[in-house]
Amino acid sequence: MPMEKENNGEKPAISSGGSRREQRLPRPSLFGTAEFKFYYLMYTTIVTYMMYTMYQASSPQRPEYELYKHELSRGWMFGREIDLSDGQWDMFRSHLPAFTLAMGAFVLLNRLWRMWIQWKSIAPRGSLPTLWFACAFSTVFVAVLSGTSMVFIGALAGGNYLLAKNLAGRRWAPLVFWTYNMVMLFSNEHYRGYSFESIAAPLAWLDGWRGILRRWDITFNLTMLRMVSFAMDYHWRVCRERDITPQQLDSLAPSVYTVKERVEQPCVSREYCFTNYWTYLMYPPLYLTGPIITFNDFVAQMRQPSVGSWRATVLYGVRLVFAGLLMELILHTVHCVAISKWAHWEYYSVFEISLMAYMRLSFIWLKLLIIWRFARFWAMADGLETIENMRRCMSTNYSLQQFWRDWHCSYNRWLVRYLYIPLGGRNTSPWNIFVVFTFVALWHDLSMRLLQWGWIIALLFLPEGLATWYFARPRWSEQPYFRYLCAVGGALNITGMMIANLVGFGDAGVDKMLTKIFSRDSIVFLAVTYPLLVCHLQMVFELREHEYRKQYYITHCHQLDNNNGKSTTSSTTDNVASGSASEVRPGRVKDASKRA
Repeated sequence: MPMEKENNGEKPAISSGGSRREQRLPRPSLFGTAEFKFYYLMYTTIVTYMMYTMYQASSPQRPEYELYKHELSRGWMFGREIDLSDGQWDMFRSHLPAFTLAMGAFVLLNRLWRMWIQWKSIAPRGSLPTLWFACAFSTVFVAVLSGTSMVFIGALAGGNYLLAKNLAGRRWAPLVFWTYNMVMLFSNEHYRGYSFESIAAPLAWLDGWRGILRRWDITFNLTMLRMVSFAMDYHWRVCRERDITPQQLDSLAPSVYTVKERVEQPCVSREYCFTNYWTYLMYPPLYLTGPIITFNDFVAQMRQPSVGSWRATVLYGVRLVFAGLLMELILHTVHCVAISKWAHWEYYSVFEISLMAYMRLSFIWLKLLIIWRFARFWAMADGLETIENMRRCMSTNYSLQQFWRDWHCSYNRWLVRYLYIPLGGRNTSPWNIFVVFTFVALWHDLSMRLLQWGWIIALLFLPEGLATWYFARPRWSEQPYFRYLCAVGGALNITGMMIANLVGFGDAGVDKMLTKIFSRDSIVFLAVTYPLLVCHLQMVFELREHEYRKQYYITHCHQLDNNNGKSTTSSTTDNVASGSASEVRPGRVKDASKRA
């Protein structure tokens, strides 16, 4: 759910003037209790059985295997075929060497260029010198990808630039910007990226040179978000000039440090130029997939590019490689995509169907995580800081609001800044959420199925919001059974989110799948599954509490150190890890921070 205050993924800071939630002491750890030892046993047995069942359901020895085998490809693990029937993943996987080579060349040459301009001490002339090479490389990169379709891309981007530069500051300008970009979005979809033949018959030969990605209009949806960002950021810059002189605004731009400041502080007036704009739209590491970054943030970072931590970048790359290997393992052992497309669920038990539905959603999560991390890794290598799009595992989200904060996080922040808050934020939240998710659905694809998905998600926010408001009262929240009550509601949320996402992003046979899962014959299965979800959420709650516990003690150590004006010597890190909440004792602030 879009929220008015952006969050970087950290727990709320502890302050003397904070809310009751921020002030409360963390409760003692439950990890060593008899209750949680039972959960460990449950995980060991049930998860192992789930993995075995999914492996057997995709076994070549199953009689139905031959009926969907044509969807599989030659594999390299365990002598099994690999499921590459998802078109998006297959394209990314097959072009991975070329993308890696292109991004590696860009990062290397771009860093050399920055070293040269630093040596020459070249001053900005409107456009940033640090972006001159990136602008040229981006143009060539997009030309290779889209071929002659770059004419359409340039025309649409140029139209948005002209509207922004000529209308910014007028009260009705945002309506014009949004109308232009939404009409462009629908037109791109309707005409499937346009054709030169439809413009003039003699130009038909240009349609034969459409580049590697012939459907440039699909990836252009992300470019449209950047176009809106540029137009609105420049509009807000011009509006602020009514209260403060342009020279004063320009003087504030170089003094931004935090992520929030980079996003909200307008750039220098001359930096809203076409060179910076074009490079922002086509920046190679982020062009195809994101993560999404605002124009203000992009220019603020490119004004003085960060050298970055090579150690952090390399470790992030190692995590990316492990995620890719995990995906290969899953697609060799569980053919969830091919079986879902085949959709003959009469061959499978309710338990097997439910596991395939879960793995289908897990595949989507892991696929997007890898694609986004690949782009973010190369942006990090180039010195550009972007947010992690998938901040939590899909299986540890029980709140609809938190789920959408952590799923495609950069898109969520874009929605907050450019749609949710301008429409009124929390003051108009009930109908505002429907508008936001209607846009999200149309942005993904102009289909009734996705509209249904968006409206289901928006509807699910209402009961969660009401339950959160009602049960947050002390008469409930201070009871010993409160966490079990939350788990009952969280299990309902998980079920609703799985159904909604299967409807929106599942395959053609999802109706048959859901019909069989929720049929009369599956009552016993559902009666067993629901309590297991409740038990699973107890573990999730405790993991979240463990995160809060560490953040609480680290923050208080820093506060006590700052208040006392001296270093402290007793260690509290071990107490933090064990969950001791009886008292707050100052410790080695630096050591505690590192260990935690």
